[in-house]
Amino acid sequence: MAYLRSRRRHPRWLAASAFVACACAGLTANLAEAADPQCPYGVNAHQASNAALDLVAAAGIAWVRFDLNWLQFEPDQGNFQWNEADRFVEHAASLGLSVYMTAAYTPMWAVGVPCNDADPNDANWCHNAPPASSSSWTSFVTAAVTRYGDKVKAWGMWNEPNLKSFYRGTRDQYVNDILVPGSAAVHAACPDCKVMGPELANLRGADWDKDEGECYGTLGCRYNAWEYSLTKILAAAGGSIDVITHHKYRDPATAMWKELTDGVNEGPIEVNHGLKVILDAAAPGKPVWITEFGWESEPFGDKTNIYAAQQLTEAYQGFIALRNGTQPSVTNQPWPNLEKLFWYDLHDDPNGYSWGLLDSSLGKKAPYDAYAAVITALGPCGSGGSAGEGGAAGAGGSGGGAGGSGGTVGQGGKGGAGGSLPGDAAAGTGGVPADGSAQGGASSQPPSQTSGSDSGCGCRTAQRQEAGAWIGALLAAALCAYGRKRKPCE
Repeated sequence: MAYLRSRRRHPRWLAASAFVACACAGLTANLAEAADPQCPYGVNAHQASNAALDLVAAAGIAWVRFDLNWLQFEPDQGNFQWNEADRFVEHAASLGLSVYMTAAYTPMWAVGVPCNDADPNDANWCHNAPPASSSSWTSFVTAAVTRYGDKVKAWGMWNEPNLKSFYRGTRDQYVNDILVPGSAAVHAACPDCKVMGPELANLRGADWDKDEGECYGTLGCRYNAWEYSLTKILAAAGGSIDVITHHKYRDPATAMWKELTDGVNEGPIEVNHGLKVILDAAAPGKPVWITEFGWESEPFGDKTNIYAAQQLTEAYQGFIALRNGTQPSVTNQPWPNLEKLFWYDLHDDPNGYSWGLLDSSLGKKAPYDAYAAVITALGPCGSGGSAGEGGAAGAGGSGGGAGGSGGTVGQGGKGGAGGSLPGDAAAGTGGVPADGSAQGGASSQPPSQTSGSDSGCGCRTAQRQEAGAWIGALLAAALCAYGRKRKPCE
């Protein structure tokens, strides 16, 4: 079966045997407790194996995004093949994970005209084509929501439809044939379910509306494809969307948040408004989820695993700060209805993609350990408070031992005296504030500067220095835990 591909994301379905199983010893006994649905921590899981989902839960991540590929689950009209979705949903539920399903990609039978089922580079490929009839789409959506609506409450209407690699219909076709009827089908089958969308790629050169804009003499031009598309979709069908979902890839994380809130300037031209500006005008008060962000690291990406871990950490610090109105260098804040942030991707693909928290054999990469440490610092969901609601590391609780007694880490609060951190490094009274620096008392030094603990750390010198520079004691400890497990000292 051909896969949809882009430089970032390609939906796929993989049997659990495609990956080396992980003996996930040490999973805590309370993993099956239901996660707080307000929890901000998410990851794109595609159709991950049970072993991979075990690692998601072990890290404290609460939400997983699943690829509900229409062509896979209804290969022939009325012939539903739910086995893989059943397995994923049931195992996620047993771990207390919340599932966000994105339905997309047309089976050959629903296209209505001859098309190429094998070659994604063919202009007449089946699976990014709009269906010939919206009724075939709504029948699939209804069947899926009826089957899973008791366990899955978040339903996405396609993935990045403004890119031809995923959808080659027009914007109006998407609204009229996918979004509006799909939303109605979801709500009819499950009144308390939420419809997510429009799941656009944040690209000025996206295929929809890429020539829309203005030129200013010799100063330059403003081409704002995604912005124009989003505004038009919300004007035409905003009532069909319960939660605004959006994808944003930008390096570094500080620039990602700056562009999402204050917009993008190139010289004197504001080439894009910020997503927040657009939504404040067109969809005021609606929840917002950033459902894809990330950095491609080793072995195929141009970023190191440590750099990706750094950016993940800074992204979540920025997320909490924006909600609270304390993000440095950002004007348009607070953003209280910014609810969730989904890392892309859960694990690497050996076919040439390495955006994962895990490698292709489910070994933990540095971003995985950083994510687990962030969740410990900001407050695991279900442990006394959600980091997505005010940034508190548990309401009056310990925040997993890292936030300190009643410490509000998301607002720069101090860690508790001697609190235990990932990697077995001890925190002093200073803790780690939201900006990532160690301050406010006798904080323990990063492992690169801590006598007695470095000998067992296993971090290479360059890793120790870089880790110490960017997040201080807490996540340096996580990196050292990563190094101790996976990279002996050199």
